[in-house]
Amino acid sequence: MKKTRVLTPLAIAFAAMVGAQQASADWLSDGDFVVRVGASWVDPDDSDDNLRLNDGWIKEDFDIDSDTTWNISGAWLPVEHWGVELMYIGATDHDMELDRVRVDDVIYDIDGYDIGSFEASYSNAYLNWYPLSRDCLGQPYVGIGVNYTDFSDEGFSRRYNDLLIDNDVLATDAHFGLGHSWGFTGQIGVDFRFGRESAFLVNAAVLYIDTDTDFNVYYKDARSSDPSLTRRATVNDVDFSPWVFNLGVGYSF
Repeated sequence: MKKTRVLTPLAIAFAAMVGAQQASADWLSDGDFVVRVGASWVDPDDSDDNLRLNDGWIKEDFDIDSDTTWNISGAWLPVEHWGVELMYIGATDHDMELDRVRVDDVIYDIDGYDIGSFEASYSNAYLNWYPLSRDCLGQPYVGIGVNYTDFSDEGFSRRYNDLLIDNDVLATDAHFGLGHSWGFTGQIGVDFRFGRESAFLVNAAVLYIDTDTDFNVYYKDARSSDPSLTRRATVNDVDFSPWVFNLGVGYSF
């Protein structure tokens, strides 16, 4: 995983929050902190995803599967009804499966053919609004913020590369890469305390993450006059944008 790119936005956001805390010590003394850990189910949007090596040659539509991972977050409520939250969702592993292939004017329907996989991890910063007072057992909230999604470990499957090489589509193995993404994110959640005097709580939340990326394929065309030349095919603005469902436990102080 490209840890530097993942941790950079979190470090910037954390530094900004620390600076705000130091500048408003009177608010800090009355504020609340909530730390949560839990599980996340990530369900990406694959309705418009496609991979194209050549407009008149080959186009592929594929499905991206869902995955479950872990999450950790910290929220600071400096004033009544408002808070800021930083959240990190660990890497999810997504397989890509072919749905259909078009070669020239012929369309082949394929179901469940594994073509490759990639990982994605998510860093979020939210401004949350809490409609109820702090002494309520149940504390719903709505948040809007900024997301950074990092993609890593991209690769086509051995079976898929062999298929294209054996059919004289590729001269050697093809590779692909996904660009990192900045976008907006929103969430709706609720904290429920075990008791009015208890610092422990359970949390459930639904998140939407707007993630658009570029899909770059690097390959050598076995049908060209120069099969040793590495070519690049790019699909811009592939909409990954997952829905995320969080469930976890937390501690407030």
